[in-house]
Amino acid sequence: MVIKGMLINMNQTISKFSPITLTVKKNIRRMRLAKGYAMNEGARLLSVSRKQLEDIETSRNYGCHLDLELLARIKVIYEVSLDELFAELPSDYFSDYYIRPRKKLAA
Repeated sequence: MVIKGMLINMNQTISKFSPITLTVKKNIRRMRLAKGYAMNEGARLLSVSRKQLEDIETSRNYGCHLDLELLARIKVIYEVSLDELFAELPSDYFSDYYIRPRKKLAA
C-alpha cells in the first residue's frame, strides 16, 4: 500500500511494547511450557485469570504490561533468574531496546 509517497507493508505492525517487554513476554511463555504447566495451571500459580495470562504472554497490542509483583512471582514459581527472564540486554541504556513506542500526536 502506498500513502502519500510512503510504502507501507500491511503485515508489519507497530507494537505498543518495547523490545525488552516483547522478549520477556516470549520468555514467560517459554518458561511456563518448559515447566509443563498448562495455561490454567500457570494462571492459578501466578494468581491471575487465564485471560490475564494470555494477555501477559501475548505480544499483540491488546496484551497487558508487566508489573514488578508479577515478575517476582514468575521468578519464584518458574525457578529462573532475572537474567534468564530478561535474556541478553544491550549495555547502551539509550538503546531503542528500552524504549516503548509512543503514538504520534497529530499536528
